[in-house]
Amino acid sequence: MTKGGCSYHPFEPYDVIVLGAGYAGLMAALRMARRKSDLRIALVSARDQFVERVRLQEGIVAVVPARIPSVAVFLRDNPVEFICGTILALDADRRRIHVAMADGAKRQLSFRQAVYALGSDINVDDVQDAAEHAYRLAVEGGMRCVEALRQKLIANSDKPMRVVVVGGAETGVEAAGEIKTKWPAMEVTMVTRGRCGDFRGPRVEKAVRVALVKLGVRLVDNESVAEVRSYEIITASGRSIACDLCVWSGGLRSPPVARDGGMAADEKGRVLVDANLRSISHPHILAVGDAARPIAPTGAPYRQSAFTALVSAAYAADVISTQRTQRILPPFSFSTFGQGVAIGRGGVGFFSYPDDNQRWFIVKGPTARHIRNLLVWLVCYVLKLERRSPGFFFWLGRKRVSWRQADDAFDRLHTDGAGDNPASLAAGG
Repeated sequence: MTKGGCSYHPFEPYDVIVLGAGYAGLMAALRMARRKSDLRIALVSARDQFVERVRLQEGIVAVVPARIPSVAVFLRDNPVEFICGTILALDADRRRIHVAMADGAKRQLSFRQAVYALGSDINVDDVQDAAEHAYRLAVEGGMRCVEALRQKLIANSDKPMRVVVVGGAETGVEAAGEIKTKWPAMEVTMVTRGRCGDFRGPRVEKAVRVALVKLGVRLVDNESVAEVRSYEIITASGRSIACDLCVWSGGLRSPPVARDGGMAADEKGRVLVDANLRSISHPHILAVGDAARPIAPTGAPYRQSAFTALVSAAYAADVISTQRTQRILPPFSFSTFGQGVAIGRGGVGFFSYPDDNQRWFIVKGPTARHIRNLLVWLVCYVLKLERRSPGFFFWLGRKRVSWRQADDAFDRLHTDGAGDNPASLAAGG
């Protein structure tokens, strides 16, 4: 086993192992790889391909060229060792992970610290038969992945297909817009438990709904899906909505690796972390991105997004890198600055500084889609800049939360009855 030209004993623990090579995992690994650092870092991922989650809906209508085709190639001149293998289990107490390699071999890796960045997956397990019949925007999933969805739509492009998209947030909106624009003869219906487009205030909601209706997308609000069948979906109220194809974007859930490994996690599998993004049950493990649920305030709302993944991972890397200097970083916090949502050939764009709510004015039409595409491109470009100059990435709002605010949050948590037992927090909302 080699890293940077040096050999290491296979049982010698890594200083840091990063679990997962998505936006968060890749950022954390790159940022810790500073020239003056002698940390032994490994990045473990089930796939060599870097997946741009925020572009998967574009894959519904065409193959999306990868901006980072190979993680191994991306890290070729970097001191981080890339290990391509599936994480079978995490032993948080003994500081070990069990990995299944592509060739069938199994390895056991040990670590002093870890960054848990396994992200999230589309949750199709809580609704009857959704896993069997619904397509999801994922690179994996066999006959129900995004590539299979694209092939299904192309094969039936000359037929009056009825498509139901479940979920009214950004991903569902973009998926419905892509399908209806590419195949306008198809009947596209969006079903959501709240109101479609209600994710950044009434002005954004109105702009999103107007754009979707103009495309010809039918909106069904305030309906939760209880069952997915091959020819229809059944809502909790008993309503039947006919469909030839169902696209699911109704929620995310993190893998069970952390909880199975003994870590305190919530009902969605997210690791409960303190103000420094350390696990409240295993402080030698930091959790970032979609896989983390901070207990302390974070300035802007901590939601599942590529931007949150980048800022949380960069902060976690700084926590580890500054340990030797005994420098204490302020609690993790950040500000948002803007967002764009593509809707067909147009879209909706808006400022969201500093707390993720729409501010000032809204941009619509093709200009908004260009803004969205620029922001998506910027995410990968930031990773490339971080590879060249570790520590380059900077974000606004780094001092929005004080230690008093963070401590008060934990005091309230214990006062509410959680006590000092981290496991009791696992059922938190």
